[in-house]
Amino acid sequence: MRILVTGGNGFVGRHLERELINRNHDVYIGVRNQFFEMEKYAHKKYVHLNIMDMTGIEKALVSISPEVIIHLAAQSSVSASWEYPADTLTTNIIGTVHLVEAIAKYSPHAKLITIGSSEEYGLSAKDNYYLKETTSCLPQNPYAISKLTAFEVTQQLAKKYKLNHIHLRPFNHFGPGQKEGFVISDFASEIAKIEAGISGSTIKVGYLGAERDFTDVRDIVRAYVLIAENEVENGVYNIASGVSRKISTILDDLIQLSTVPIKVNVDSSRFRISEVQEIVGDYTKIKEEFNWKPQISFQESLVETLNWWRKSLPFSVEQ
Repeated sequence: MRILVTGGNGFVGRHLERELINRNHDVYIGVRNQFFEMEKYAHKKYVHLNIMDMTGIEKALVSISPEVIIHLAAQSSVSASWEYPADTLTTNIIGTVHLVEAIAKYSPHAKLITIGSSEEYGLSAKDNYYLKETTSCLPQNPYAISKLTAFEVTQQLAKKYKLNHIHLRPFNHFGPGQKEGFVISDFASEIAKIEAGISGSTIKVGYLGAERDFTDVRDIVRAYVLIAENEVENGVYNIASGVSRKISTILDDLIQLSTVPIKVNVDSSRFRISEVQEIVGDYTKIKEEFNWKPQISFQESLVETLNWWRKSLPFSVEQ
């Protein structure tokens, strides 16, 4: 199939592209900075695509005529959404609306897969141990609000234009290649720097009492591919491990993998606003319909993430 991936040059997009190519799909990567990316990754099929540029989106759809569009392009950092709420809302909501309207005009028969977030459930996690697709969404940060709003608007536009639209809600995911700004990658990068003698022997961390549902990014993209390849009615699917893991325990596990002694300094200035204590996803729906479940063990993912950081230093991380 001809598949267009918006924002495909990011962490998840690169893993997704590899999985799609391995399954013999014709993959096109939508990027904002065409010349930089073509220079850096010349082996890929590129199309210049900025979701804030309606004309550019339309040209991309006409030139590719995609059968499936996987919409990854977004501002995806919760912390950045607090710092730049207007930019986050504009990119994630208006950018998505631009894409949907262009699809309605030029690729109305294409399947649209939008990528949301477990953050959409927000405070509902306090009253529901396992978050299902039917659980109410009570988002508690600008990023989560932007993702939920983008979904709701797209859902209504899909009804209006009779589009095939599936919304996926992946829970926390990590793995080799993830940049700093996400908890496990932050821990792994700091440990690698300490081992390499680049940093001191202490890791500064935020709140460690939260519990989250983590899945390897390679399992996450397998789910995306399953949805792309199969006939799927409009709806929502959670992608999760179904297991909550305490952040402090994850840090302890990574420190045990370290080759040098490491101290931990808890810095209250790093605590996140509107913290929900525990979030666990229920992935029964995608398991029953498509036989998907996580295959890579959590410990294996930790080891591979830390080793990736060890190999990446002292070079800068690809954004």
